[in-house]
Amino acid sequence: MARISSAEGCEAERAYLESLFQDKTGALSRLGFRLVRPDAPEADLLIELLVSWEQEAALGDILISRTPLVPQEDMLAQRTSAALAACLDKRETVVPLEALGPPYTALRVDGLALGDAGYPLTRTVGVRLSSAEGRPRSIQKKLLTLQRALESAEKPLVQTTEIAWIAAGGDLMLDPSAVTRLLREGPQAVFGQTAPMLAQADLALVNLEGVVSARGKRVKKSFNFRFDPKTARALRDAGIDGVLHANNHVYDYGGAAFLDSLFYLAQAGIGAAGAGTTGEAAAKPLVFQRRGLAFQVFGLASFPREMNGWDGLSAAAGPDTPGMLHAGRRGGEMLKARFAPDDPKRPVVDIVLFHGGAEWSRSPNAATRDLYTDLIRSGADLVIGSHPHVIQGFEWVLGKPVFWSLGNYMFGGSENTEGGEEGLFIRLGFAGLKLVYLEPFALSLSPERTDLAPPELLEGFYERSRKLRKQAETPGGDT
Repeated sequence: MARISSAEGCEAERAYLESLFQDKTGALSRLGFRLVRPDAPEADLLIELLVSWEQEAALGDILISRTPLVPQEDMLAQRTSAALAACLDKRETVVPLEALGPPYTALRVDGLALGDAGYPLTRTVGVRLSSAEGRPRSIQKKLLTLQRALESAEKPLVQTTEIAWIAAGGDLMLDPSAVTRLLREGPQAVFGQTAPMLAQADLALVNLEGVVSARGKRVKKSFNFRFDPKTARALRDAGIDGVLHANNHVYDYGGAAFLDSLFYLAQAGIGAAGAGTTGEAAAKPLVFQRRGLAFQVFGLASFPREMNGWDGLSAAAGPDTPGMLHAGRRGGEMLKARFAPDDPKRPVVDIVLFHGGAEWSRSPNAATRDLYTDLIRSGADLVIGSHPHVIQGFEWVLGKPVFWSLGNYMFGGSENTEGGEEGLFIRLGFAGLKLVYLEPFALSLSPERTDLAPPELLEGFYERSRKLRKQAETPGGDT
């Protein structure tokens, strides 16, 4: 006979142990063990539940429960980290990971995130086995048998959590001097303090404004961007996994240069989202498997006709012609048909990199808002915008994260523009389909380099995000 001694807050763990004893087909029943009341004096074996934080290493003989906890905070509170002491004395709101949800994301604890070695907010419950005082030595054999049975039992309450990290920047256009510097000195010389974030991310994404080619003639436009073919390998060496290639500069040097760009990017191991040799190819997602989680990355464009007369629809991919995926040619419909259904057992995060909206505007226009909302409603899990060249806000749209515009990441010639010398770099942590961490960083751009800026420069981003929330909370607004 065995008796369970449980601590306060261990109801789930006690119920788990009781189920093992009550299962008539299980090992404990076959071995003849019987559970008695907590106050029964006749128990031979004692099972004591011990609660601790994982880093304390006080798990007892057998771990039966492991629960990650996180301090939660509204993203607009402008915080990304909390002190462990504040979490333990309840100055922070600490919740199980499964309880986290919009508008809240998790804070790091003393700089550590879930999955990091030494993360301090993981609650564990273990059992300590002993024989009742005065019982014969033969009970020790039963004790050993019980220990082995508990060790081999399934442990559904033991949770292991991995965070898959995404790093993303906005519009990337390297002028010739920046390309030379990147090739000669490496990523840190051009991408500054964001370079290690790109390298360490499980998935790094940017919008590439221009083509990787040495061929082609300039199309009649206001600005034409083209990069040395060696640039593709240098960007891959920097850690960039995929680029949005559905934008208003992928046909700056015509069809041959566009096809070159697809070739050089693929050769370097970089995916080109939203571009292909046919419309079907342009609509196919880039697929990445990271930490047991699948990401599908799509690209889509929908930007106005340029003042010089050039219309992006002329570069839209067709049934048998290369180009970009454009919303004006049913690109959105083709993309939505490829979103994965939500399945917690086989989670797939659908990411849309979107290039559109009005340049130099600080807020999304109505057409862009409608398009994003339709994508979210159809199954997109995350939308990241580019093209305005300035930072817009963040918003939860139907419970999903949307960044309307990250502004510029690296853009030669953006100096002396109204907001073009600033950008937003983001780091996002996903556990399954759940966005756990949202960490924005302000950028300061120069012709040959981008780097982190003081956190105070994020104030405009937060202000615009608050304004978007207030608008969404008015009657008839999307939340």
